[in-house]
Amino acid sequence: MKYSIILFMISLWSLALGGLTNKELLSTIKHNKRKVLTLNDANFETILNGKRDYHLIALLTSEAPNINCVLCREISPEFKIIADSWFQDHPSGISEGEYILDGEEEIPMKNVYFFKSEFMESKKLFQILQLQNIPKIFYFPPTKHLGPNNFIREKVEYQFFQGDHRELMKAWFTDITGHSFNLYIPINKTRLVLNAICAFLLVILVKTFAKQIITFITSKLIWCAGSLIGVLLFTTGYMFNQIRGTPYLMEQNDGRVEYFAPGQQSQYGVETQIMSFVYGMLSILVIVLIKRAPEIKNYNVNLVLVAILSTMIFVMFSLLLSIFGAKGVGFPYRFINFF
Repeated sequence: MKYSIILFMISLWSLALGGLTNKELLSTIKHNKRKVLTLNDANFETILNGKRDYHLIALLTSEAPNINCVLCREISPEFKIIADSWFQDHPSGISEGEYILDGEEEIPMKNVYFFKSEFMESKKLFQILQLQNIPKIFYFPPTKHLGPNNFIREKVEYQFFQGDHRELMKAWFTDITGHSFNLYIPINKTRLVLNAICAFLLVILVKTFAKQIITFITSKLIWCAGSLIGVLLFTTGYMFNQIRGTPYLMEQNDGRVEYFAPGQQSQYGVETQIMSFVYGMLSILVIVLIKRAPEIKNYNVNLVLVAILSTMIFVMFSLLLSIFGAKGVGFPYRFINFF
């Protein structure tokens, strides 16, 4: 509330002059715990119009649930970290004796101020800037031009790229302002406490159930099943799907659903599940045939079981060959032709 009153009074004082001075903004920042100031329809004309003897960086975004902007929610905390880090290094702003070199010319360094504009509170501003999507980050350089909406021509837009948003924004801010930015990542105390509690509980559980845990992790059956599942997943293309981001399946315009991608160089997500099932069934059938069937001493039962297992292996292997034939034109091998 105190911050809002101060900014409102400053805005009224500066309305006739057009624009806020560096001293006015610095005074506002010092009286406010939040280092990212609010930019909205009530104050953007006062802040953006007129002279600026500082660098101004504005994040235009929306965190409203009905808009559901995922990137907005990712960018906002990273933007705040950069702003907080800047004012942690410069609590009283840039001193008047600091300069940067531009060739052989010394240019006085200027302060940097960060603003955030929420769509629901800044519809007029968003309309003036003709924004079609969000989030947007605009840089407004120091200027001596007066007049309404000069900031539209002066703004420089940040381009979003894949990668670490915090580092990418920091590099861009350094490039456009000439300042170096240090980052101070705040400690997440809640996560720290939760991790400590989880670690404590884990130690208690390990000490209490040490024998059972040792028995479990040294079990041949567990290692065999885990290894088999791992081999099946990676053999059938699980990592390929993760890296390439392949679709789960393909639905054609005529309503027909395609479960197998044509060619050997691509596949759908459902293929991994189908192939894992086929290979898994073949593995289990072979293991039972080799390991369990010989243990049955009754000749007739043993014969029936071997016949059933062999038939199922034949059918599953025929299905496997049919899948290879469907994906690779000209694949010559078939037993039972399923498709």
